[in-house]
Amino acid sequence: MTVSSGVLPPILRNTLLAINAAQRGIDKTTLRLATGLKVNSALDNPQNYFNAESLSNRAADLSRLLDGINISVRTIEEAVHGTEAIEKLLDQAEAIALTTREELQSGVGFPDLSNVEQVITNANELGDGTPLSTLITADAPVAYYRLNDLAGPAIESTGNPLTPNGVNDGATFGQPPLYANGGDVSAGFNGTGRIRLGNSVLINSAPLAQKTVELVFNADNVIPRQILYDEGDLTSGFTIYIDNGFLRITAEDDAGLNTFADINISAPISAGQTYHVAFTFNQLDQTFRGYLDGVEIGQVGVFNEPFPVHGPNIGIGGIDNNVQFHDGEAAAGNGLNLNGRISDVAIYTRALTGAELLSHAQAINDAEYIYVNTEYDTILNQIDALVEDASFRGINLLDGDDLLTYFNEDRSNTLLTEGVDFTYLGLGLDRFNFTVASDVDSILDDIREARNRVRRYGGTLATDISIIKIRNDFTRETITHLKNGADDLIVADQNEEGANLLALQTRQVVATSVLALNGGGSSSVLF
Repeated sequence: MTVSSGVLPPILRNTLLAINAAQRGIDKTTLRLATGLKVNSALDNPQNYFNAESLSNRAADLSRLLDGINISVRTIEEAVHGTEAIEKLLDQAEAIALTTREELQSGVGFPDLSNVEQVITNANELGDGTPLSTLITADAPVAYYRLNDLAGPAIESTGNPLTPNGVNDGATFGQPPLYANGGDVSAGFNGTGRIRLGNSVLINSAPLAQKTVELVFNADNVIPRQILYDEGDLTSGFTIYIDNGFLRITAEDDAGLNTFADINISAPISAGQTYHVAFTFNQLDQTFRGYLDGVEIGQVGVFNEPFPVHGPNIGIGGIDNNVQFHDGEAAAGNGLNLNGRISDVAIYTRALTGAELLSHAQAINDAEYIYVNTEYDTILNQIDALVEDASFRGINLLDGDDLLTYFNEDRSNTLLTEGVDFTYLGLGLDRFNFTVASDVDSILDDIREARNRVRRYGGTLATDISIIKIRNDFTRETITHLKNGADDLIVADQNEEGANLLALQTRQVVATSVLALNGGGSSSVLF
């Protein structure tokens, strides 16, 4: 074969083109084998390249979410660990309270209880710490009923004994004191009981130019009308009573020359709170005044004449016979009895000053004491310390912090793990009086309720951590699927590419041999 005019014959040209095509295939296959990818750029396959890029990007986003999911798992695990420790501390607190209750039931009592100390929880800056009983006695009442028993409850002026001192008609003595600063036991009234005092010239059987009555009370409820102190009849008298959320003080004089009726001095009160109440009648300055906790809550002008005789007997905690109210009189043998407790009923034949009554009221609040168990207090403090330490990366589920866990890249799927306050106050625990059996029973009830709360929250955490771990596994599988999907689009099959390379190399060798045979001497020129 001859080559003329520098033009290759068709057979040589085709052979040469085949050799070049084989070389390009070899180069492409070699690149795939080197990179492991069959699509190395958008030029190779735009659709596959960008689809794989999208799948890979989502897999990367989910991979970053896994860090947050793992942190959530550790945060909840720390909270679970904290609840388990708190439950053990509550078990210790319960053991302390049970031991105390056993000691009280055995009659050991304060101050022989171990690890119990007196703590002042409030101090009134205006008071001097003098007990109310001392102040009342110093102000010379004609009768002072502490209501701790009926054997000798009265302090009477010389030569004017009260006859009889009192008759118990259903009241319960020996109830807890109403205040801490020198408070003695009180008398309890359950809605049917009362105490009846006999007539006396120092109280109601003779005209009086001045008068003061004071007492301390604590009502279980303040809505129904309930008698605290009743002195008088359907004509004249004084009454201190509870009515529709108010303390009311009333007086009426229909027996004197210049009469007045249905005085209404009132102030709102709350159930379960201890109050000091008093009224004064003073002919000299022609006033009738009412006081609540030593503060004057109202006064009404009266005429310049003594308050007349008013019988029959006197009632404490219920009507003795007849009674005066702000909205009229009522005749009843017994009724409108108190639900609550009363102590320190004092009666005077003079009008105490506002300053004197203020000092009396302040005396019951001069100091409030509780008798705490130091071991129990230590447990409470350790609960707070444990809660403080149950934090992971700044999130403390046991101290009120919430935890939000994200499960997808656009943060539309989440799980909120709500935090709680598991400090001892948050659990409803507090420092109680460890010398009263009923208070210790309350402590035990609160401990058991706190333990139930801790266990319920532990169950909530267990559910949340299970959900998060399931989503964690799901996210990992999703990432694997996304990566596999991207690989399916762009990753080369090494076996296939190796076979292709071998075939291309073989084809190139054959084409070169053909070219050599057909090109003769000119083949070297062509190459």
